[in-house]
Amino acid sequence: MKLIILIIGLAGLVSGCAYNVQPVSTKAINIYSSYESKVPGQFAVVLDDSIRNVNREVKPVSHVCSAHSYPIFLGESIAVSVKHTLDSVFEQTVEQSTMPSTEAMKKLGLRGVVFVKMDDFSPRLSCSMGFWSGTCSGSTDISFGVNIRGTNGTLLATSVSGSKTFDGDSGGGCGGGANVLSESITRATRDALERLAERVSNSPRLRPNDSQ
Repeated sequence: MKLIILIIGLAGLVSGCAYNVQPVSTKAINIYSSYESKVPGQFAVVLDDSIRNVNREVKPVSHVCSAHSYPIFLGESIAVSVKHTLDSVFEQTVEQSTMPSTEAMKKLGLRGVVFVKMDDFSPRLSCSMGFWSGTCSGSTDISFGVNIRGTNGTLLATSVSGSKTFDGDSGGGCGGGANVLSESITRATRDALERLAERVSNSPRLRPNDSQ
């Protein structure tokens, strides 16, 4: 009986399937700031298409589960995560689809514009076979480029990155690999956004009238 179960399990590992990966929206949780208040004023937020139009198909680098693929479509999850994080450090934000001119900024009463793009998104998956079930390890590197412009020029230009690995059960037919990848993406995104929030919150140029 044990041999039959093991054969069935192995058959699930060699027949190819596509398992969709669905990351969950998140936001910066642990933000260390030298200031007690949010960055004052209203800022427009412009998110580059690179944040929304993200598609990847991951194939495990290991022999185990290599017959399967893991399509990733981020949709609005990263955009929502970035927006929630910026809302937590700026006093007021308003999302816009394009960069406003200096004249438009003054007319709208904006202190500045926050432009965010995705510089890197590299998810990876590796699986190994156990006696009864396999395990998978998902790793994700993600980075963002951020430029904050005021009416008189650049206030902050920086890049932030996050990298996380998550291990879990491969599940039946390697389907668990999708959950492992999803968790690694969510954690790496949160890691990067915490760095973004801290970089923005602690920028003296964004707080000309504040004292630490």
